[in-house]
Amino acid sequence: MLEYYAGLSGVPASGRKRRVGAMLERVKLSDVGKLQLRKFSKGMLQRVGIAQAILHGPQVVILDEPMSGLDPIGRREVRDLIQSLKDEGKTIFFSTHILADAESLCDRVAVIHKGELRGVGVVSELVARAENANQTEVLWNGAATAIVAVEAAGAECKTHGQTAHAILPVARLDRILEIIRNHGGQIISVTPLRSTLEDYFIEQIGEKPQSTMEVSR
Repeated sequence: MLEYYAGLSGVPASGRKRRVGAMLERVKLSDVGKLQLRKFSKGMLQRVGIAQAILHGPQVVILDEPMSGLDPIGRREVRDLIQSLKDEGKTIFFSTHILADAESLCDRVAVIHKGELRGVGVVSELVARAENANQTEVLWNGAATAIVAVEAAGAECKTHGQTAHAILPVARLDRILEIIRNHGGQIISVTPLRSTLEDYFIEQIGEKPQSTMEVSR
């Protein structure tokens, strides 16, 4: 099959077998090159599809849900392959619902919901816009007066037995810690919260639909 597509892609007949062999090795399928496709796993089929897409050495590669339906090992293999193509300087566009993969692989993303573009930009910049960006979680034990004082300072608290926690902007952290200590509270932990691409995505669409995120290198 790959030799057929190599011909369609303009690879000279004299070099097709060599080129197909190189592509099978590239996607780690050289040991099953003679196996019928119907016996391939989902991950193997995905890698064959990528081999088909890069047979002619394109600088732009377009992939549709390349990691959909794969187990963790298959996802890692396809993700590593996409990363290697990116490292070679190729531009890669792919659609995905797996936002963690998009965040780890992509330089830029576009959020599309029901045919409408909801957001586009550099991944790090979009993540920084998420609601919990630059937020910190404070966990402490202590008197109820500390909770009352923290809430009076404008921070929302939640309690679990003798333990309380609040999520607040980094700019207010020192003041809240001081209030807790002054009212007999014992600080357990102070944890910076990391925003993710999923946070940004959910905020843009306002729900959890069956949406597609188009992403590019």
